[in-house]
Amino acid sequence: MRRLVQVLLAVAGLSTALPASAAFTTKKALGPNDRIDLNRASTVELMRLPGVGQKKAQAIVAQRTRQPFRKPEDVVAVKGLGPAWFAKVKPHLVVGTPLAATSTPSVAATPAAATAVATTARK
Repeated sequence: MRRLVQVLLAVAGLSTALPASAAFTTKKALGPNDRIDLNRASTVELMRLPGVGQKKAQAIVAQRTRQPFRKPEDVVAVKGLGPAWFAKVKPHLVVGTPLAATSTPSVAATPAAATAVATTARK
């Protein structure tokens, strides 16, 4: 009995000494109304999807960098994500405009800036 107590105390001591790394944290589960945008989600957000760890999340980001997703079904082109997985997570997936296409307009693209540039050019 005394040996059991020693072992339990040792294990308890080790568990408090270990860092709280990503491997030891639990994923925040998706709620019934939660949606993940495949073209905008971070790696951490993608990891909230069932069956998606860091490697698959990185693969999704790499795929959308090469070719943005046009429809949610396009995600099955990522290695390891097949039709069965897609059927399970389909209600949680959306595809928005890729981030690069929605960047803020340049200064010259705004009407006020265009007027300022035109005025300066005439002087």
